[in-house]
Amino acid sequence: MFVPRTKRRGFTLVELLVVIAIIGVLVGLLLPAVQAAREAARRMSCTNNVKQIVLGMHNYHDTLLTFPAGSYNLREAWPSNGSNWRALILPYIEQNALYDQLQFIDTAPYTFMAGGAAGSNALYGNEVLKEFELPTYRCPSSAIPVFDIAPVSNNQAKTMVVSYVGIQGAARPVPGPDPNRGTADLGHGWSSNNGILVPNESFGMQAITDGTSNTMIIADQSGLVAGVNRTANYYGGWYGTRHGSPVSSGRRDLWQTGTTCVRFAPNSNIVQTGATERMYRNNTVINSFHPGGITIGLADGSVRFLPDTVDFMTLKKMCCRYDGEVFEMP
Repeated sequence: MFVPRTKRRGFTLVELLVVIAIIGVLVGLLLPAVQAAREAARRMSCTNNVKQIVLGMHNYHDTLLTFPAGSYNLREAWPSNGSNWRALILPYIEQNALYDQLQFIDTAPYTFMAGGAAGSNALYGNEVLKEFELPTYRCPSSAIPVFDIAPVSNNQAKTMVVSYVGIQGAARPVPGPDPNRGTADLGHGWSSNNGILVPNESFGMQAITDGTSNTMIIADQSGLVAGVNRTANYYGGWYGTRHGSPVSSGRRDLWQTGTTCVRFAPNSNIVQTGATERMYRNNTVINSFHPGGITIGLADGSVRFLPDTVDFMTLKKMCCRYDGEVFEMP
């Protein structure tokens, strides 16, 4: 008996192309959602980092009755020995073991400087910081390499590029009745002591007359300016100031690492000679790879996401601790 064979039916080329096209459309629709979810997770992690840092600032204040100096220098001889708030608060963010290995004395050869004038021995007595990464100091959204040697840096020792910068205050014109108050041109853009984390000085809660909930103490600085890493990490993240004089002294050549005097809007792409073109200048831009803004920490211990659209004078009011200006928090 003859039994006809059943005709097998497969996909035609047209059908296969249609299926591939549908899959491509679905991937195209889902990918932005996946990327947005990943960025949301990274932003939450960044928020947690900033929260830990500002709580560390408070723990430091509870112990010493003052916030740390933004950056400082212990000796006048070159190479200089000094560091900044990032090292000073280590014991207060559960990094006692690291802190105990660091040298904070005012005699050579101990320094937090790397490369260049400091010589070829990385960080001298502080070699422990070479290629050491502290996750709390790293924004997970940042595309800057952890031990970046940027074209405008001197980080040959490959110490950590920290993603968060202390706020010196605001550049001229300053909010309030005196547009020049607490600022000085010391050779590297505007320096200021009208904020909290200032060079070679420290302030307690009583100095924040505008209220701790209205005053910024740290901010994201994990992005690029005109495609280049211009964050306040010139000798890496741990160095302090060029010399030990405060802003009010008027002494020139006060370049530094770890803080910024806010002169430009968040995520600005401004490269200005004497202000932002090098990482030791005092007006480096606060920025991030987070879409639409940056993460900031306030002196009361709270954390906010500051949009790029913030009114610039409002931003300056947030950076000053005593201007007396009333504003609505963004």
